[in-house]
Amino acid sequence: MPGALAFSSVGALARLPQAMVGLGAVMMITSLGGSYTVAGAVAGAISLSQGLLAPQVSRLADRLGQARVLAPQALANVTALLALVIAAYRQAPAAALIGLGVAVGVSVPQIGALTRARWTALLRGDQRLDTALAVESLIEEAIFVIGPVLVVAATTAIAPGAGLLIAAAVVAVGCGLFLAQRSTEPAAQPDGHGGRRVRATSHPALWVLIAVFLSIGALFGFIEVGVVALTRELERPDVSGAMLAAWAGASLISGVVYGGQTWRTHTRGRFLRGVAAMAAGSVLVAACTSSLTLATAALVVAGVANAPTLIAGNTLVATVIPGHAVTEAYTWLGVTIPAGIAVGAPIGGALIDTTGADAALWAATGAGVVALAAAFAGRHHLSTTPAATPPPL
Repeated sequence: MPGALAFSSVGALARLPQAMVGLGAVMMITSLGGSYTVAGAVAGAISLSQGLLAPQVSRLADRLGQARVLAPQALANVTALLALVIAAYRQAPAAALIGLGVAVGVSVPQIGALTRARWTALLRGDQRLDTALAVESLIEEAIFVIGPVLVVAATTAIAPGAGLLIAAAVVAVGCGLFLAQRSTEPAAQPDGHGGRRVRATSHPALWVLIAVFLSIGALFGFIEVGVVALTRELERPDVSGAMLAAWAGASLISGVVYGGQTWRTHTRGRFLRGVAAMAAGSVLVAACTSSLTLATAALVVAGVANAPTLIAGNTLVATVIPGHAVTEAYTWLGVTIPAGIAVGAPIGGALIDTTGADAALWAATGAGVVALAAAFAGRHHLSTTPAATPPPL
């Protein structure tokens, strides 16, 4: 598609800071003599606050156009990152650092939602939309491999604040280049149906997807902490990274395969089967904790369902949400997974402290069952066309 390679590749660069700022804050604060407690609180503030304003900002992008919203948001994010670096170097109080972490989080540009909205505008009703959204999902998996490596290298080789300074520079350059791609920017849509603007959250289908994605995020959080605890219990903590990498790698490969197919079946059916496969995979992981070899094999099998399920869920947005609200809808899904992880990881940690790694991994199964129940309970909404949606709230 004309212009697609440009906005997708620039979008990949522009969203790289999302994988850098949390770890960058931890490394900067601790390298400057701060405590891990404060550093973790700042990183948590960055992560959790991303969901506070992101859907509202994306709703403005649908209404006013991407350029009018992204430019001030990128400027605010660069300013917040620079302020956080300066405050850390000046040994500012913990409350100030946490407050600046919130400022960084709420101003993070939701480039993933903006690129998906562009693909949807170009390919709505086209079977190639599955492939396009698969590309965007694989880009996001790739940046969470590249981003941490880059920030660690910058922090250790250059200076404690170098990782965040590079992130600020990438936000400025990446968003500037993205804004320059005007030919593929979706037209601003100031009004919804009948001259009235319908929020994305007025559509029951979005709430079904949010419930499923929140549960999937919790599943991810439970498995991540559960695998780390399991390797420690079996006295091989050095292999936890490799095990989680195998899990993510299986997801990455299956996402490539999924995106390369021309699907004749309905997206809803693929999504429901994917959620069921994720729930079944979590059972397999929880049942194979007697050895790390078995657990790794189970993670690989379970990981195969991850990317295709999330891709199918995002593809459903183009089917069940009208064009004037797709950026807002994609943003809701984008912030829901991290929110679920933020719920699952600490609960999993508490279960590990009291019972052991098995408890966290079986909790992942519980999250998978909740995701499956939500998907099947709301499945009739996932085949509803935008024209059949309710009036605005």
